[in-house]
Amino acid sequence: MAFPPRFLDELRERITLSQLIGKKVKLMKRGREYTGLCPFHHEKTPSFTINDDKGFYHCFGCGAHGDIIRYMTDCEKMPFMEAIEYLAHMAGMEIPKATTVSPERKAEYQTELQLMEEACLFFQKALFSERGKKARDYLKSRGITAEVAKSFRLGYAPSGSALLAYFNEKKLSVAKGIQLGLIVQAQERKTQHDYFYDRIMFPILNRRKQVIAFGGRLMEKGEPKYLNSPETTLFHKGEQLYALPQAIETIRKKNQAVLVEGYMDVIALHSAGFTNAVAPLGTAFTENQIKLLWQSCDEPLICFDGDTAGRKATIRAMNRAIPILVPGKSMQFVFLPDTFDPDDMIRKKSPQAFQEAINNAKSLSYTLWNSLIEGRSLDTPERRAKLEKDATELIEKIQHEKVRSYYLKDLKQKLWQLEHQQKTNKRSLSFREAQTITKPKADMLEGRMLLAYLICYPQTAQNFIEDISDLHLTENVMQSMFSKTINLLIENPDITSEQIQKSVLQDKPETFPEIEMLQKSNRNQIDVQNELEKWIQAFRFKALQNEKEIKLQEFTQNPTSELWNQIVNLKKEIEKLSTSE
Repeated sequence: MAFPPRFLDELRERITLSQLIGKKVKLMKRGREYTGLCPFHHEKTPSFTINDDKGFYHCFGCGAHGDIIRYMTDCEKMPFMEAIEYLAHMAGMEIPKATTVSPERKAEYQTELQLMEEACLFFQKALFSERGKKARDYLKSRGITAEVAKSFRLGYAPSGSALLAYFNEKKLSVAKGIQLGLIVQAQERKTQHDYFYDRIMFPILNRRKQVIAFGGRLMEKGEPKYLNSPETTLFHKGEQLYALPQAIETIRKKNQAVLVEGYMDVIALHSAGFTNAVAPLGTAFTENQIKLLWQSCDEPLICFDGDTAGRKATIRAMNRAIPILVPGKSMQFVFLPDTFDPDDMIRKKSPQAFQEAINNAKSLSYTLWNSLIEGRSLDTPERRAKLEKDATELIEKIQHEKVRSYYLKDLKQKLWQLEHQQKTNKRSLSFREAQTITKPKADMLEGRMLLAYLICYPQTAQNFIEDISDLHLTENVMQSMFSKTINLLIENPDITSEQIQKSVLQDKPETFPEIEMLQKSNRNQIDVQNELEKWIQAFRFKALQNEKEIKLQEFTQNPTSELWNQIVNLKKEIEKLSTSE
């Protein structure tokens, strides 16, 4: 019993030997290879090597040699089927039903690869022939040199079914060319013609750098601008990435991949030194492609065009990744100026401009939040509740329990920040309206003590964030320190007292005796909680008194029934608070 060759090839592509064997053997990078002590025999001097690009290991001491499957069966002593199941689970692949593969099918598989190679050579030769002049001029206008074109094996598909004529001339299998999507059989007229014609040709390679498909681009206006090979026995476009074989070494070295929309973007970036650029194959970024990148880096950068379509593609990529997030694996998003794509950034601006965009990449959680609040009005409790509902429903799609819990925690913090901002905006408005009134500073003691408790006992203060965020100190410097402390507590629930002091008091050379007093005292958590509650209540009492004084001053200048009712209500609140003490 055996599996389809394409399945085994893809399994070998998705899992690198260094990733697999590195779990057991300490490996050192030397050039393009890894070395370490051989897992097959005892040795003191490393003689074991791994070549990820070629997909094999070899020991110069004992002669052990093989690929990932051979390693699992020989070193880990797993039966073949168990090894396949283990590796498929590791790669996130479904195991196809095992079938008996005949020698004829194996030979046919090699024939298919040979035909794709023949087609690639034909397109390459056509590009640099007389009939490829228009294509060469186009590439030159896009900043692609002959050297770059050759390194990516770019070609040209002439008009007039030139590839079909070449197949007939070389006595190659036209029927197989039809199966591989190179030639089209017209059913009605019973004629045949080339699938690609008058297009720049971009070979698509598997991890072994074998040609498995093509992408063709028009040089003039027309639709479709890009035409990809159809699905074949060699090619499934949702499971491959353009230029991954060329980019894989840099991706592993930098632990960073840059995913862009199109072939031209990839080539422009590689030409400018960004040799970790890849692209999907004319489809939306798929789950399998995300997992394929995660095999080589932890947080690939997603950089789609700066237009409306590019922003929509960004949202789709984010939504596709959210359910499959796991610890340590995510993605970041690079946002380009409106109407710019990566090729434009390189040619019209500079490689440095694109690097700056990369440096400003945003996390998935940041992008998720901003996509949720963009265009929303959040000025009422009902609208903010709808935001929380939508965000929670999206986060609940995360399958990994621990990642999901952290996202929910992050959401809670952002919602508190949003609520705090709304209250701050309202509070700022009321103070601007009363800016002509002299405000008493009777809350100096209460404010300093409350701030001291927040700084010295941040973990206990977390339980009072909702109550504390409503408070406002009338002394400007103290209010600035108070607001900064609250924001630190909201943004970082695990922050320490030392970290807050360093951030909040760094520009305050004078001593803060209230903090010194608390630090020298011996208070347990219950004492701190009770005292903090009392200081919050005392602060509210003084705040209400201050507000009443402000209203009384306003009333002397503008005696209205509305102001008097406000003063009466404030007196009732003060009496109620006094009684509760």
